[in-house]
Amino acid sequence: MGDDWKLPLWGCFDDIGACVVTYFLPCVTSGKVAESVGMNCLMYGILSVCPIVYGYFRAQVRQKVAKKNGIDESFVVSFLISCFIPLCGILQERNQVGVNPMEIFRS
Repeated sequence: MGDDWKLPLWGCFDDIGACVVTYFLPCVTSGKVAESVGMNCLMYGILSVCPIVYGYFRAQVRQKVAKKNGIDESFVVSFLISCFIPLCGILQERNQVGVNPMEIFRS
């Protein structure tokens, strides 16, 4: 049995600033999370908002975050989270890897 996520899935409102940025600009947070696990920030940021394919590509990023942190989560679970509650999933991943989407607003 692997570790657990630092933040529960429904803890997406714990950081209101990150929540607001992710709600209005999900591509920013999603891209930064992808970059933190060695994936292309721009490509995965854009793919995270493409309606037909976003669930699959978000699930790929989520799987990498889980694997990097010793979390045992099936691809099916990652895919379902990515399709049906993507913002909570992105914020959970963001918290896990320590990405701060508010950095884009700092000079």
